[in-house]
Amino acid sequence: MELRARAPSGLIRPRPWPWRHGLALVGCVASALAAAPAHAGGDSGPGDGLNNADLICRPDQPELDKYGYLRALSLDLRGTTPSLDELAALDRGADVPASLVDQYLGSEEFVGQVVRRHRELLWNNVANADLINFQAFLGTYYSGGRALYWRSTPARLYRGSDVPCDDTPASIQNGVIAYRTDDKGYKREGWVEVHPYWAPGTTIRVCAFDAQAARFTSMGTDCATLDAYSDPQCGCGPDLRWCAVYERYQDLLGAFAEEVEQRIAAVVRGDRPYTELFTGTTAYVNGPMVHFYRHQAQLPGQLSMTPLALAVDRLPEIPYTRKEFVAVDLPAEHGGVLTSPAYLLRFQTYRARANRFFDAFLCQPFQPPPGGLPSPSDACSAEPDLQNRCGCKFCHSLLEPAGAHWGRWSGAGAGYLDPAQYPRVRPDCLECATTGRQCTQDCRARYVTHALTEKEKPYLGTLDAYFFLRPEHEVNVEQGPRLLALSAIVDNRLPSCTARRAAEWLLGRELASEEQAWAAQLARDFVASGYSYRRLVRAVVSSGAYRRVR
Repeated sequence: MELRARAPSGLIRPRPWPWRHGLALVGCVASALAAAPAHAGGDSGPGDGLNNADLICRPDQPELDKYGYLRALSLDLRGTTPSLDELAALDRGADVPASLVDQYLGSEEFVGQVVRRHRELLWNNVANADLINFQAFLGTYYSGGRALYWRSTPARLYRGSDVPCDDTPASIQNGVIAYRTDDKGYKREGWVEVHPYWAPGTTIRVCAFDAQAARFTSMGTDCATLDAYSDPQCGCGPDLRWCAVYERYQDLLGAFAEEVEQRIAAVVRGDRPYTELFTGTTAYVNGPMVHFYRHQAQLPGQLSMTPLALAVDRLPEIPYTRKEFVAVDLPAEHGGVLTSPAYLLRFQTYRARANRFFDAFLCQPFQPPPGGLPSPSDACSAEPDLQNRCGCKFCHSLLEPAGAHWGRWSGAGAGYLDPAQYPRVRPDCLECATTGRQCTQDCRARYVTHALTEKEKPYLGTLDAYFFLRPEHEVNVEQGPRLLALSAIVDNRLPSCTARRAAEWLLGRELASEEQAWAAQLARDFVASGYSYRRLVRAVVSSGAYRRVR
């Protein structure tokens, strides 16, 4: 059962004053203290320090003057203080010119500020995602100070144990790798030099069995698939392309996180509709991502990227070393950042994905009902359908159908479950679930194969997303997160929350009750502008609320 309060890192806490004004006050106090005379004997009058402060600090004003306003704008919209030229130009004007505000809003620094703001909403850091089990693949063995690369688990096929090869050059004749038998009966070959995919133009030493490059073996095994680990004729492929290297793993995870930010930046930079973040089908890839999708997505790990959610044959031909991003078109089932690898890996269950979207972009955090949950000994607490279970239903009556929008996006991973391969009810999964036969891993991972109560039995053999799903909500599974986003746009929840979040970000506090009407007007203007986030921010920083110190 998942009852979630608003996540702490997503909460904008009220402050006594916006931080930009706090910096000015701290500087004022520090200057006052520096100007106050030192008194060893305490002979001065009680007002001396205050008098010095009065000479240095500006009088307390209900609104920012033009210099304070310029500083606030520059810090919020660019992340830096105004330049000397901008301050000098302001000396000659009555107020900050609108053209300068527009210049700030059109700058690359503003794009960066919006991207950083959305990191707080999307939590797109996936640096600890476990996509590859490195104990099964390329490792490092040191002999005489030299690095020797080899795979520990397949070594049992080659050498009878997870031991490395000899630290000597390999002997290969007519494609046959020579080896010796050690005193324990293990086969030990030597190494060959390979140009690795992550560092072309350099060479590393790789155990000869692991460096085998054939795509297919004499037994018909495809060495680019998981079947390779049961065939001793399979190696890592040309340039080691089928083997992952732990030292390069963060290149991939960092690219997944940055790819989300590329989408945000493109929308803000081009002043495109903000709604494209949730409905668009344009994504970005770089060298590490393309290499992973082409050659390593099938590798086993705690999280899975298969079945792949994009067409590999339509990816651009770019080398691993290219870290710059290239735009690609995705299939229609994608829903912007809500189906990006970073979002799906960061939030690994249907409920977690819906919960983050509702909290961050609809301003609807899921929270327990007043008075908490009933006793677990209560008969109602045994209800298997969380939409009906007492206490739980307050959240899950909404959370379950909302989470169903991700029903075709695999949990604990980022694969797409195509209806052609994963129908609502799959005969083989139904058969094993009802006959007691051992179900395949695919059935166990994607379908209902066990029933603990009579109410669950009708769902045996059914795709997990349909478990206790009501008929009127089944469209959510097939239409995906894009439908959820579109409905939230149409009913104004997303525009209203976006306006509120933007105002809270720039004011540095939560909105007061008397400001709700203003927030509603911001939302209406946001919709009328074609969902321009740039114009929304401009409306906030041009308001009286932004210029008021208190």
